[in-house]
Amino acid sequence: MTTANNYPRLIADIGGTNARFSIETSPFKYEYTQVLKCKDYKGVVEAIHSYLDSVGYRDIIKNAAIALPAPEVQEIYSMANSPWQAFSTLEAKAKSKLDNLLFLNDFHALSLAIPFLDHTKLVRIGGRHDPDETKPIAIIGPGTGLGMATLFKSPTGEYYSIPSEGGRSSFAPVNDEEIELWKFVHKRFSHVSFERFISGSGLQLIYEGLHYINKKSIERLPEPSEIVELGITGADWICRQTIDIFCRMFATVVSNFAVTVNSFGGVYIGGGIIPKMIKFFIKSEFRSRFEDKGRYRPYLVNMPIYVIMQDFPAFLGASYALDTHLNKNYIP
Repeated sequence: MTTANNYPRLIADIGGTNARFSIETSPFKYEYTQVLKCKDYKGVVEAIHSYLDSVGYRDIIKNAAIALPAPEVQEIYSMANSPWQAFSTLEAKAKSKLDNLLFLNDFHALSLAIPFLDHTKLVRIGGRHDPDETKPIAIIGPGTGLGMATLFKSPTGEYYSIPSEGGRSSFAPVNDEEIELWKFVHKRFSHVSFERFISGSGLQLIYEGLHYINKKSIERLPEPSEIVELGITGADWICRQTIDIFCRMFATVVSNFAVTVNSFGGVYIGGGIIPKMIKFFIKSEFRSRFEDKGRYRPYLVNMPIYVIMQDFPAFLGASYALDTHLNKNYIP
């Protein structure tokens, strides 16, 4: 990164549920990190101002990068999984009164973070070969939604990201059980995407679907975190079945993404769900389902997969994007 004399900077990673803020005081050095609940604020600018007021930087910060769980279309961010819904980036920049306010997709930021991650905070899930840095890198992860992006390294050593909305691609069941779950969900939603299943609310949908298929009533719908905990401990057999199915379904979408972008630079899994079930995930059928592509099994067995266990990894990518924007006048 280029070191310019415009620190401190505001860096934020905003999901559908939580807004994570920090002050970058020098390259990749973060202080005063806070996690705010999105529902507690009217919008992104109000959350920014509240955070800056709380840490005493309201009149000091001039440059900021904000990662958001949505694509930008004609200067509008529409966040389907957020209480803030849609907002204009032009209005937000004017209201913020910052010199530079950069918005980017959250997995755009996470993908740009990959080269700067602490390798001791990565958990490898198989793959016969090590990553080839000349090849594309796939980044994917479930949380409130399902994010995706692809990262490339240029011959000059700079990184470029292509974020996508691949989580909205149509769900593809691969066995009778998944077909029955698709039928259950299709009665509720006209289009069943992978994100419908591979997300926090997706865990709940699978749980509901299994009760429906097994003709069992639900007294109370557990929170996604409860389903994971009860499934891991084996305290509830439907919760256990839910997370088993979740891991297999997730493997299918990861595998589809991997063959789409030829990700021999590695597959990196982010988001809030998998790190919380990492021991279970390692022993699950995820890797075997990932490789289950018929004639392309020999192709996929070589791809290394990593789970990102580092705290606030998207900060690194947002910092890289902001620094590039300030010093080179483009967004990587």
